[in-house]
Amino acid sequence: MAGVIAGRARQTATLALAAGTLVAWQVLAAPGLPAQIAVLVVAVALMGLAHGALDLPMAETLWPLRRRADTARFFAAYLAVAAAVGALWALAPGLGLAAFLGYSVLHFSGDWEGEGPVLRAAGGLATIGAPALFRPDEVAALFGTLAPMSAASPVAQATAGAGVVAAGLAMMAVGRAPRRRARAGLELAVLWTMAAALPPLLYFVAYFCALHAPRHVAETLPCLADRGRALRQMASLLALTLVASGAGFAAIRQAGVAPDAAALQVVFIGLAALTVPHMLLVDRFRSGSRGMA
Repeated sequence: MAGVIAGRARQTATLALAAGTLVAWQVLAAPGLPAQIAVLVVAVALMGLAHGALDLPMAETLWPLRRRADTARFFAAYLAVAAAVGALWALAPGLGLAAFLGYSVLHFSGDWEGEGPVLRAAGGLATIGAPALFRPDEVAALFGTLAPMSAASPVAQATAGAGVVAAGLAMMAVGRAPRRRARAGLELAVLWTMAAALPPLLYFVAYFCALHAPRHVAETLPCLADRGRALRQMASLLALTLVASGAGFAAIRQAGVAPDAAALQVVFIGLAALTVPHMLLVDRFRSGSRGMA
């Protein structure tokens, strides 16, 4: 337990450092959208996708995937869920966007697991609601690259409402136990500061790549039987995902979509498709890890 607490404190410091760096960049250089997208793509590729590439080692810990056929069945099921999400987004992009944000709240709330249900809900809601509350027009414009604006605008408004709820829940949770929730309260304070000071894309880079992904990797690796093999698998799966992402970008560009919009669609629709099977697996893994503890 002491190791987990110390690890989380380091992750809090990493988030604060990333936030400070990006805020300084924003103040000094005011990067435009192309520069923000470039940072987003590189950061998600290096950190964001890497934590998802631990899904196979997690599955091997949960189930006896001893033969290649077992592994193939796992990948078939995993990709079938991802394909279903992608199909939903293609057929009903507004619904796909709303669903993505909803299950992102559930998934990201796991970063505050053990902090109590109120603070966990406050964290999950803040991850997607805080930027929309401070920068509703920018968030709506970004959502408009992922779904028709007729759907993107009301989703952005609902997301801002989630930010209001998140702020109230955070004050309630931290106010009840300020000392016990000090570190988690600091993380939420950094999130809200970033939401006020940074464009939404840079906010997402800092949160997703400096807190969510490192926390997942740090808390998953110790639960795996063969960490060296897990890291090798992670590198291989990361490479395959990057190749697939490049192919997806090329296909979207062939359809006449502008480069910036194509990059955003690859990142966020790709994350949406992969997050559902990833989230299901992480929840099952956490339950199994608690049972083995």
